[in-house]
Amino acid sequence: MKKWSILVLGLVACNGEIETQLEPDMPAEDTGSYVDMESTEDMSEPEADADPFDVPLDLLPDTSETRKWSRGCGLFEGLAEGEHTFELDGRTRRYIVRLPQNYVSDEGWPLVFALHGNGGSAAYWDVTSGNRNIREVLKDEAVLVIAEAIEGNWRDYNAPQDTWPDRIESELRYFDEVLEQVKLGLCIDTDEVFTMGFSGGGSFSGVLTCRRDDYRAMAVGGSVMYFEPQDCTRATPAWITIGTEELVPGREAFRDFFRDQAGCSETSTPVDPAPCVAYETCDVGTPVHYCQHAGDHVWPDIGSQAMWEFFKQFVD
Repeated sequence: MKKWSILVLGLVACNGEIETQLEPDMPAEDTGSYVDMESTEDMSEPEADADPFDVPLDLLPDTSETRKWSRGCGLFEGLAEGEHTFELDGRTRRYIVRLPQNYVSDEGWPLVFALHGNGGSAAYWDVTSGNRNIREVLKDEAVLVIAEAIEGNWRDYNAPQDTWPDRIESELRYFDEVLEQVKLGLCIDTDEVFTMGFSGGGSFSGVLTCRRDDYRAMAVGGSVMYFEPQDCTRATPAWITIGTEELVPGREAFRDFFRDQAGCSETSTPVDPAPCVAYETCDVGTPVHYCQHAGDHVWPDIGSQAMWEFFKQFVD
């Protein structure tokens, strides 16, 4: 991964991000049986109502690129590796941070959110071997945040369907809070935030990319639509995998929705790793890859590395 060094660690912008000039240096199965088609200022003495962290871009050196790094850049002690908890909506919520082994706070790092399937927990992705070993894949590449759903379910299929929209909103507030904590405590390149997940976690990754602009791309397996199509206001680069023995209409609808949303055709060409394909004629900047792996409702052995290879095309 190409790294960057800070030439100017400017003051913090109102949105909690830093404008900098840089120089290169086993969960319950989600069957899909329910498918929700769901001014420049004198910075030495700012006015009382001015944001002292707002740095005009014309004060920055005229170099080749401008990036957005998070407020946590340059912290001596930032967000620690391991488990973190906080209170939200009357519940104790949890997430796990895994830092790159070469993490430093003067470089803007990619950030990957990982979401377990329904009936699971953060432990699903917090492993160091096997097909789900995303920690190994990302250990030199990105900050990993492993999320955890309310009571282990991004959607509770045992609850009345009219409760599902409120659950979606609760989980969106959870991700907004976690992302803010990570941006305040770590040095993140905010143009390189990704989400990935399996089963219900993949389904909720679809919600995140539809409902929030923070997420650059997603990689998911065995997922269905947890959102209404009209709520998905932008196209998203997507890597999608489905097992040959779990091809049901709900999962195919999820795949086809993101393919069509990105302006792709149904025709495709082979890409690595086999048996993946890239859909053709996709809009610039929104590729969609589909991998139909052998087997049933599982995260495939190609999944973790393929996920990062797909995301890497968006990492400078």
